[in-house]
Amino acid sequence: MKNHDLIEELSGLLDLDMQESGQLLNGFFTAMVTELLAVRKLAVKGLGSFTVLHVPLKKISNASGVTYSPPCNKLTFDSKISRTDDTVRLVLLRLLLNTAEADRLSIALTTVFSNSVKQQREIRIHGLGRFSKEQGIYGFIPERSIVELLNREYQNLEEVVLPRHETLDVRKKSGKSQYAIVLSVLFFAGVLLAVLYYRKPEATVPIAALPPMESKVTPVIHNKTVSVKPQPAETVNVKEFSAGGTTDSLVLEKGEYTIVLETFRSERTALKELERLHSEGIITFIWPASVNKMKYYRLMTGKFANSNEAVKHLKAIPKAIAGSAYIQQVLKKGITYGQKGL
Repeated sequence: MKNHDLIEELSGLLDLDMQESGQLLNGFFTAMVTELLAVRKLAVKGLGSFTVLHVPLKKISNASGVTYSPPCNKLTFDSKISRTDDTVRLVLLRLLLNTAEADRLSIALTTVFSNSVKQQREIRIHGLGRFSKEQGIYGFIPERSIVELLNREYQNLEEVVLPRHETLDVRKKSGKSQYAIVLSVLFFAGVLLAVLYYRKPEATVPIAALPPMESKVTPVIHNKTVSVKPQPAETVNVKEFSAGGTTDSLVLEKGEYTIVLETFRSERTALKELERLHSEGIITFIWPASVNKMKYYRLMTGKFANSNEAVKHLKAIPKAIAGSAYIQQVLKKGITYGQKGL
């Protein structure tokens, strides 16, 4: 079992069995991954701070010519907490615990992480990386999958090399050459701006783990994970209706299951993503929620009588769409809406 020592220590601190402790730990790790992908910053007491830095377009000149390197996003780690600790907030939002349970779990996680780092024990965070010793030095090593996800908007961009010719013939045509170079640079910049504009990822709320690119989708089923019953998210009460004979809303009954694809803070962003998913054949609805008086907009698809049906459906969704999806059991009857229902 991965992180066996951490789970065992967490089990003792919370007085829970190993299975429940493992679910809590893995649930928190999934929240860490999506928080980092969504807001590009993450601070966890006991571990440290993670930050995504943007490296802009680079121009490198040398004797052979000029090389333009595309921009990229770089994941950095600092063992110090450089901002407010995110542990309690992630537990409240991701695991849907009440305030007392969230505080208790956060203290236990901080203790487990601090002890593991001090003892230089291995910590594996699925979809993010690991803390371990490499060549005698203990530190954080990111997974390749997280680096690829952070740079998915630049995946089709390559270096552009403009050779510098020094022959007499080229010197005689220097005016034309310089003009061609300027056009090439402008063309590259235009393509880059277009790609960045149309492929810029929207910020999402941390909800579920993103598995490594090469692995199969491992569904995460939200269920009761501690002895105290989790607090259900609130739903917006709006009348359902139909447009053109097609139902634009879906009622989720208590005890049923659904698949949450993504979650956003902005209603506008959620609607934009809903249109994109519809264009790819994924029938999606918006499932509003409120946590600590802050509204969120979840994009969900399907309603299922049991978790097995939901798992089967999730596996059939294309990996590019299902990467951050997870299965949620409905704790309170609510209505979800299509684009015309909000």
